[in-house]
Amino acid sequence: IGLSEEWSMNRDQITALIQHQTDMTVQTGPFAGMRLSPDFFWGDGDLASKLLGTYEQELHLFLSRMASRRYGAIVNIGCAEGYYAVGATRLFPGTKVFAFDTDPRALDILARNVRLNEVEAAVEAGGVCTPETLINLAEAHGPLLVICDCEGNEVPLFSDLATQAAMQAALRHSDLIIECHDFLNSISTAQCLATFSATHLVENVYSGGRNPNVFPFLSGLSDTARWIAVCENRPCLMNWLLCQSRLLRA
Repeated sequence: IGLSEEWSMNRDQITALIQHQTDMTVQTGPFAGMRLSPDFFWGDGDLASKLLGTYEQELHLFLSRMASRRYGAIVNIGCAEGYYAVGATRLFPGTKVFAFDTDPRALDILARNVRLNEVEAAVEAGGVCTPETLINLAEAHGPLLVICDCEGNEVPLFSDLATQAAMQAALRHSDLIIECHDFLNSISTAQCLATFSATHLVENVYSGGRNPNVFPFLSGLSDTARWIAVCENRPCLMNWLLCQSRLLRA
């Protein structure tokens, strides 16, 4: 690519380049080797950062640490196109994955990614995950790994007064990753922390750095273009609660 052309590359062009260079296969991180469909339903699906393997890099260490644990099931709430739902089948082979999303378009693309990676038997898709749904899954399957990104609905899911005590009891043996959306619900982090602090070791992790310079096929791009490649277009500094069960602590 010529220098003058390269400087004018937009995000769509950079994503297309990465799709071509990676052959739609995740390059690094806990899900390296996973195949991805080019389809998305939200924004641009953060396809570039997902294919590079830098997407939500803040969670990689926790996921790698949890990979040595035995769970009865994995529950992905707000699964979108299935990056975590399908990725979990690589980290936890033989473990059932329950993937929930309220948007039928997301579930359609999830199904494509499931087929691409030949994990149809491992992933079960559903629509709304209510507190009762999650409590029932914990009671039926034992310790869960819950990965939650439900766009501000984490408070009514985990901290509703009518179900909070039952939720605490049901998930006391489970581990959780909760993306907090305080810009949508200002009490998100505080309420979820209050729900799980007694039963879990809770670490609050904030958005961190990325290094696009480790990918040789990006070396010919400008600084701006390389940083666009790993940008996740967050509306603010994001944070996640990493909740490790005190009862399952290694």
